[in-house]
Amino acid sequence: MKHIRKLLKSPKDGSPSRGSPSRPETPWPNNSVRGSTSRAGSPVAVSALVSSPLVPVPSSPHIEPAQTKPTGTSKNNWKNLDAFLEALKRSSAFSPLVSAIEDLSWFIRTYESVSTTRTEYDALRIKLEGYSPTFVSILAIQIELREVYGTKDRNVISRYLQAEQDLDKIVGCYRRIEDHLERVMMNASLNTWRIVDGQASDAKLDRLKPSMSACYDSAQANVVQRRQCAAKTREKVISDLEAWKNKREGEKVYWVNGMAGTGKTTIATTLCSTLDERYELGASFFCTRSLPECRDVKLILPTIAYQLARFSQPFRGALLQVLERDTDVHTKLPQVQLRRMILEPLQSVARSLPNNMVVVIDALDECEDGNEVGQILQVLLENASAIPIKFLVSSRPEYHIRQKIREAKLESKLVLHDLDEKMVEADIATYLRAELAELSVPVTEEQISTLVQRAGALFIYAATAIRYIRGGDLLDRLDSILKASSTGQGTSNQTKEIDLLYEIVLKSAFNEGLEEGERNRMQLVLHTVVCAQEPLTVCALAGLLNLTSARVNAALKPLWSILRVSNSDVEDRVSTLHASFPDYMLNSSRSGNFACDANAHNATLAKLCFERIERHIPQFNICNLPSSYLFDTEVTGIDEDVKRHVPLDLLYACQYWAAHLELV
Repeated sequence: MKHIRKLLKSPKDGSPSRGSPSRPETPWPNNSVRGSTSRAGSPVAVSALVSSPLVPVPSSPHIEPAQTKPTGTSKNNWKNLDAFLEALKRSSAFSPLVSAIEDLSWFIRTYESVSTTRTEYDALRIKLEGYSPTFVSILAIQIELREVYGTKDRNVISRYLQAEQDLDKIVGCYRRIEDHLERVMMNASLNTWRIVDGQASDAKLDRLKPSMSACYDSAQANVVQRRQCAAKTREKVISDLEAWKNKREGEKVYWVNGMAGTGKTTIATTLCSTLDERYELGASFFCTRSLPECRDVKLILPTIAYQLARFSQPFRGALLQVLERDTDVHTKLPQVQLRRMILEPLQSVARSLPNNMVVVIDALDECEDGNEVGQILQVLLENASAIPIKFLVSSRPEYHIRQKIREAKLESKLVLHDLDEKMVEADIATYLRAELAELSVPVTEEQISTLVQRAGALFIYAATAIRYIRGGDLLDRLDSILKASSTGQGTSNQTKEIDLLYEIVLKSAFNEGLEEGERNRMQLVLHTVVCAQEPLTVCALAGLLNLTSARVNAALKPLWSILRVSNSDVEDRVSTLHASFPDYMLNSSRSGNFACDANAHNATLAKLCFERIERHIPQFNICNLPSSYLFDTEVTGIDEDVKRHVPLDLLYACQYWAAHLELV
């Protein structure tokens, strides 16, 4: 018992223990003995970690050998106490004492666990102090150190009482810190960096011809108006994805699927942003029908390899060695590309990579060639177990994608339209309340409930409804949505509510007050946006359709709820708000009188392309080049000349007349 009293004895407030150097003040004090929670686990702003100096490793008080080196298991050390406890349990006369002795026994074992942990801490502290401060100041190491300090620097009794909870977390932090240090050393290796030769290596990587627009945060993200999840929504989904990402074992590919409008891209964007902040996002490829280079499946693997080379210097060196041997590797079969450009380089530098590194591929179904999409997915699934990073893939549950997932027997998947209805409804209600409050629209809980029921699992319904309400008389438009009823003709149960909402928007836009000329121009502009091979600016639409910009703007204004005009400082490109809208417009059984006849309008666009080319003056040497015998690479400043002399509508007509003709 003297030993126990010695353990329980703590120094008076303000005075250090005898024989121990004074400790620095705990950065996050916590004086609660039982039920307290350390603040070390609280979120820490990345900016604060980056800008703050290195967190010093606190001096450790002297530890007696008996405290740091347990002599054996607690069963052997305290067998007499255990025997006494068993005797008490068999006797009913001493029942009050049983509880006290049980607590004492638990406390002793907990203390020994803490002692074991402290031994590891001291050993790691010595190892850390031997490294250069430059290495220890790495962001990831600082985060882990703050976790350790927050747990370690509580008062003594509090640490003992919470030791069982902290033990796994602290040891995990130690292990991750050592992993971080090993990666830092490898990344700093001059042998690894020797192959990297500035501009020369950049030129080699550029031969991969990556799609720069496909990155989740590229400038083109403004054109398609990607956004993150609204505050307090999709928290369970993001948490599940984080859990998969952090799991050491298990499947390397995770499939997020859902019908159009369920929020796949918004979730993927949110995850990418979070991973990027933590230096865990290796690469991202966001497919979209709206941009040619983002719907070309052949660009996916080269773009991922390119981004990985930007993320990791060791991988960059390994990939450059591959490109030295085969400069055309990015044109090979998908299985060859994956093996040579991604799998083998990653395996060779695996120890230098973060443990939780993820590559995100979003909206795979929006790529043009379904067969090639299936090939890419099959190759990825077949080789995933050998790749030292993880892949998150999102798409609609299209047959060619669903079939490959089924063949691979992939278990890690999330079906957004099959999530718990209450959870989805709560998220949509949260979004609607926040958006309507921002518009200062007085709305009742009953009205919110009606909107939520109509949205079902479709976040795009809620987003489109808000855009529609915002575009006119707020109360009138809210009322028109709430009072609308669907006949159900030609629509499935899954799409009837979003179809009804699109119908409301189009009826409002094509109202009876329009002149026939206005109606025809609005239809021409709308159908052109739906069928265009890439988003066009207002000026380019005007040039291609032989209209004035003012008339194009007038036609677009009533359609703002279903079309988007990017707010780029350079270009104001027009595209559809969501992929579900072209689906609706091109299906006459769903859109009825508003339907767009794809064959007829593509024929119209091919004709308009020819007419636009024919109208241009001059017809020859439009860039005023010094000679027609020179190659483009031999003409200085040719890119600037093209931008200056070739308007976007003419460029579109020259590039896509054949594509429109092929679709007739």
